[in-house]
Amino acid sequence: MGAVLKKSEFDFSYTFRVRYAECDAQGIVFNANYLTYFDVGITEYFRAHGLPYGESSERLGLDFHVIHCSIDFKSPARFDEEVSVYVRGGFSGVKIFWDLAVYREETPLCSASLVYACVEIPGGGLKRIPPEVARTLGLNER
Repeated sequence: MGAVLKKSEFDFSYTFRVRYAECDAQGIVFNANYLTYFDVGITEYFRAHGLPYGESSERLGLDFHVIHCSIDFKSPARFDEEVSVYVRGGFSGVKIFWDLAVYREETPLCSASLVYACVEIPGGGLKRIPPEVARTLGLNER
């Protein structure tokens, strides 16, 4: 991974407070919890774009599976700090590519890249991202 994207390069952000249960014995957010933060950010991205995540399964017969994730840690988050997860997405074929970052005010805490594969329900076979889904979610083709 390279440098963290600037906040202005993202399409969406979601702000929350770090909960005590997310911290390790050193008082910082345990690294695996950032995956939960990314999931919450993407879920809220879907909602903000008019397609609550559960509806994509029910209404469209689609689901999305994580097939790749990489995270680059920069600085720790601590209990009760207000942090924001920033999200932008793009697509190609059957994949959605997510660029993410967690910031505390202007301080980048980590950046990540996630890749989702679009699958059909039922059956689980790969499915190209439908153009209407890409438009609804504001995804740019890569």
